[in-house]
Amino acid sequence: MANSQARPPRLSTVVADQIQKELFDDHLQPGDRLPTEAELSERYQVSRSVVREAGRILDQRGLVDIRPGRGMIVAPPDGSRIVEQYEIMLGMNRASFAQLMETRLVIEVEIARLAAVRRNGELVEAMRATIERAAAHPDDYTVCMDEDVRFHELMSQASGNPFFAFFIDPVNTCLRHSYTEVRGYLAAQPATLAEHREILDAIERGDADGARTAARNHLTRVVEQQATLVPKETD
Repeated sequence: MANSQARPPRLSTVVADQIQKELFDDHLQPGDRLPTEAELSERYQVSRSVVREAGRILDQRGLVDIRPGRGMIVAPPDGSRIVEQYEIMLGMNRASFAQLMETRLVIEVEIARLAAVRRNGELVEAMRATIERAAAHPDDYTVCMDEDVRFHELMSQASGNPFFAFFIDPVNTCLRHSYTEVRGYLAAQPATLAEHREILDAIERGDADGARTAARNHLTRVVEQQATLVPKETD
């Protein structure tokens, strides 16, 4: 077999990697401003066009936000690119809605357990507020969906592990985009709210096993009733 050499990385990629390393080494935080294009060009001894391309690479990685007149600003991790990839997989039939729900079930069951172990009173009250607001607007799809997604986001935060939130929030966002059967969703609201209360009550009393069981029951029911939430999938 003939020997082959890997193609060297483009200069813009090398500069992007260097900027990323300095961003981490300097412990920059979301909202911090990076040096100007001219300053970066001089620092790395490259053209401003190379710096601009490096900025686009960092933007694609989700590390910076680039806006005219502001330059590069450190961006908060938001998982938006993960959402895009999930939706591409669904759109190309590389994965199904049922499989996405299955992923959510496996992960959130453990999230609920950890939320009970590491219960946070402030987050518990915030979760309770989502239930109360949805219960007060049973016929408003937007409100109910907002509070449903918010409940699960808060539970991820309550787990105390930021990786869970970063992983599961895009899943829930993608699921929200998949829900198209408004009447079916609203018809299931009484069950959803009752199940959310069971999960929350277990978390509040620090019942890890109870929270896990309640979350499993809730998500299993949603998986079983997916036909009332999304159009019928084709093979």
